[in-house]
Amino acid sequence: MAEELKSATAQHAEGASPEALTTEVCLDLPIAPADSVEIYRYLGYPQQTAPRRSEQISEIVSEALKSLHPRGAYAVYKVCGQTAHSLKLSDISISGNIGDFLEDAGRVAVFAVTVGEETSRLAEAVTKSGDAFSAWVIDATGSWAAEAAADALMLRIGRHLHDGEGLTPRYSPGYCGMELGEQRKLFQLVQANAVGVTLMPSMLMHPLKSISGLVGLAPMESVSRYHSPCDLCPRTGCHMRR
Repeated sequence: MAEELKSATAQHAEGASPEALTTEVCLDLPIAPADSVEIYRYLGYPQQTAPRRSEQISEIVSEALKSLHPRGAYAVYKVCGQTAHSLKLSDISISGNIGDFLEDAGRVAVFAVTVGEETSRLAEAVTKSGDAFSAWVIDATGSWAAEAAADALMLRIGRHLHDGEGLTPRYSPGYCGMELGEQRKLFQLVQANAVGVTLMPSMLMHPLKSISGLVGLAPMESVSRYHSPCDLCPRTGCHMRR
């Protein structure tokens, strides 16, 4: 019963397109334990480098984790049409470098995840108190947690894979050839408001520590060519590269 309260799964759920194959709203996503190496990466430290203030960072992260409320929603659609630069789901066409990320996907999940606004509020309050370092670490923890929430939601989406299929790299508006304005289309395809995620006029999401995007369900031979979304990004000098 508790699981039913935390996660609602429905075919053709109210508020989603009637052509969605399945939808799910997860109000309590279990995310992986905090990874100090990953958080250092979000703080901008070089790989294999432990900061001198690691103990202090660990203490700040522990407090920041208490403010997280990971949750997410997704809807899986059959691909109605696809080119190298467009994807049609239901009656909505999404533009971007679709072929690079979702090649050979017969179905695509549109998703939105968030860890809530409490982390950003905490960082703002700490900034106002004059502790810029702690605010920096709290913000990085929120960014890591949003990615961890997206990873957790991918596990839920993975339950819909058929034999011989895998998930493609995630692909989000604002990255690698998809304009940020495509957010409007994604928000027509997924119940983001069910997990408290809304779209601001700037096309940024509220809460800020949120992620939206697409992920394909494709033959494993297509998926196995990539180990990370970074494999498809030309910014080889990016400190966030995996």
